[in-house]
Amino acid sequence: MADIDLLTHKSVHGAVVRVEDAEGAPLLVAAAGEARPGIAMTATHGFHIASVTKTMTAAIVLQLAEENALGPRGIDAAYGDFGVFAPEITARLHRSGGESLAHRITLRHLLTHTSGLRDAMEDDAATLGGPAPDSLIGRILAPGGDPRRAWKPWDPERPLDPEAGVINLFLANGTADAPLAAPGEGFHYSDTGFMLLALLIEKLTGSTLGDAYRKRLFAPLGLADTYLAYRNDPPGLGPHREPEAEVWMGPMPVLGSGASLSFDWGGGGVVSSAASLNRFLRGLLGGALFRDHQTLAAMLDWKTPPGLAAPRTGVGLGIFRTEDAGLELIGHSGASGAKMFHAPRHGFFIAGTINQMAGPGTWHWPIAHHAAAASSAGGQA
Repeated sequence: MADIDLLTHKSVHGAVVRVEDAEGAPLLVAAAGEARPGIAMTATHGFHIASVTKTMTAAIVLQLAEENALGPRGIDAAYGDFGVFAPEITARLHRSGGESLAHRITLRHLLTHTSGLRDAMEDDAATLGGPAPDSLIGRILAPGGDPRRAWKPWDPERPLDPEAGVINLFLANGTADAPLAAPGEGFHYSDTGFMLLALLIEKLTGSTLGDAYRKRLFAPLGLADTYLAYRNDPPGLGPHREPEAEVWMGPMPVLGSGASLSFDWGGGGVVSSAASLNRFLRGLLGGALFRDHQTLAAMLDWKTPPGLAAPRTGVGLGIFRTEDAGLELIGHSGASGAKMFHAPRHGFFIAGTINQMAGPGTWHWPIAHHAAAASSAGGQA
């Protein structure tokens, strides 16, 4: 695919893409730029996949439903029924005008971003996105912020201390007191929900989230280079997490500067490679992770709640259906520029990254269109 240049955008320092057919045979493998200063980006480099992690978190929740660990209502059970938090803390998750609707939030709402909760990463009580000044990322980037701090997801010993953890900040700074809608009434992308689901996974499995990923997803699918960063790191990482590919935020090398990406955890904390992401999605969509084919059907039962916007044309359980110029892809993107998608009508899988938080989020579409055209013509990408 010589006409596709991964470095056409000035913000991209290093990129990789891997396109495979339905059986996993490579159709295109390309890497460009640098993973680290002086180190060429390669097709096998591990990179931070950010919110692509959400599909992995969702898969474990659905496995737990198959194991009856969620009770007779499965993913339609209320989150508060599982005792992840004390009742008074659960009630604070969704509270407006003195009234709490937290008891109405189900696991399905969390999996589909329809809980009404704001996003602890980028929203605060007054502002959506930006990132907002009192969001976690807003605080990290503000003058005097501490980008090197490793954030806990939740500290139960200091529930309303905004410095204790991500969910603690969400509860303490008023963001939880400004829900956007009643549960089930609208879509708003929220890392908060997937952090709550990750806490549920730890409670129900009795293991750490990283170990749950490894035992339930990575080991069965042979993803030896995939792990939950900052919790299940492999031995031998350098002082700035070498040899992981650098993540750039504008001109700033995040890892090289010593900044921590520990905060997103169950909503976006995994490191993987392009080949492993394709293998994960191929295994997931092939039914390798579930006992019952109806579980996968439920995961891919696309809904279009109010607020869902193009290029997303449907939300499933931790996964999206997207479309561009008639080409449909299903999978997930990450804020680091990571992509993991399958083209159901053409059969190919595409994964990779541009390792750039402010880069072109649509970089994968030209490559996917080329692969679709090649597939339709019976040729190679």
